[in-house]
Amino acid sequence: MTALSRRASAVLAGIALLVSACSAPSGSPSPLASPTASPSAAGESASPIDVPSATPTPTSEVSAEPSAQAITTYTVVAGDTLYSIAGRFATTVAQLQAWNAQRYPSIVTSPGAIAVGWELIVVGAADVTPLPTPTAVPTPTVTVAPPSGAACHAGDRVAASPAGVYKRIPNAGKEMALTFDMGGRLDPALDILNFLITNRVCATIFPTGAMSQTTTGQQVLAVIRAHPDLFEVGNHTMHHCDLVHGGGGSPTAAPCKTGGRPSTAFVEQELTDAGAIIAAASGQSPVPYWRPPYGTYDQTLLDVAAGVGYTKTILWSIDTIDWMPISDGGPTAQQIASKVVANAVSGSIVLDHLGGYETLAALKIMVPQLRQRGFTLTSISDLFDG
Repeated sequence: MTALSRRASAVLAGIALLVSACSAPSGSPSPLASPTASPSAAGESASPIDVPSATPTPTSEVSAEPSAQAITTYTVVAGDTLYSIAGRFATTVAQLQAWNAQRYPSIVTSPGAIAVGWELIVVGAADVTPLPTPTAVPTPTVTVAPPSGAACHAGDRVAASPAGVYKRIPNAGKEMALTFDMGGRLDPALDILNFLITNRVCATIFPTGAMSQTTTGQQVLAVIRAHPDLFEVGNHTMHHCDLVHGGGGSPTAAPCKTGGRPSTAFVEQELTDAGAIIAAASGQSPVPYWRPPYGTYDQTLLDVAAGVGYTKTILWSIDTIDWMPISDGGPTAQQIASKVVANAVSGSIVLDHLGGYETLAALKIMVPQLRQRGFTLTSISDLFDG
């Protein structure tokens, strides 16, 4: 074959290959195609920034009617509260109310009265409620069950007579009471109540009227209202004033500046105003239980309190001093727990605060230890019952 013939054959072979490539099926991948880049309308390769994201763009507002694709439901079981459910799903009570108000109107008017079997909406919306994976939702763990054959109860109030001052309750058997004042800081209050509910610990709560009117205070009393088998209330006065010397007060001292010992009328109003607020929100009358602010009392004060029905003055035998932060010299959780466990006897009354800095962590230590010692952790009413 001549050189010219060989050159012509090569050209013809190249043309054949080109025609073959152009007629390949459109779905066939090209060996040069990038798996991530695709031509733009202008013929340029798109940068990674231009690749559409599979993650939806967050919205700035939360809808009370989430899209069907975002909805997850949770079925209420015994012991649940809106606050515990909100905690499990990293959302807020207000958001749960917004999502579920149309189906369950009472979730707004009576947030403490959710019912077993309700299917509540929990939404995985950006910047609002991270949708938990099955492994991210913790299952509540009961630390140590109550002693065999022993169960606490609350609300079975004793008769107003005879009057008395109690630092501990004699003849209570192997029972003791964890009591909680609600007169100031309330940051961990709902978490504390949820812990008590999960672990079936009965308790007596002493709110002030002023703190009962706050948003968190109302939520606390709603939880109490929903669990009358576990929680009962006493009266801690309206403004937490020193009712013997004057002064004091929380969250403001203004109402307590009486210029000396408060008058009989002032003391009566401190108790009756608080009692009405507490009863309306919790569904329980605090009578006849009350706790004088700062533990300050004398016979004159006791007589005035008894005159408006508060004949059982409940003090304490173990003071946790949990209202003081560690930075100011307050106790650690371990110190609180050790103090309570070491000093617990039949009929002990422990003074805690719903706003205590280390209280929740201390409870997680002391509750199982006290139960291992055979104590039933119960209410003041249960101690009186013996």
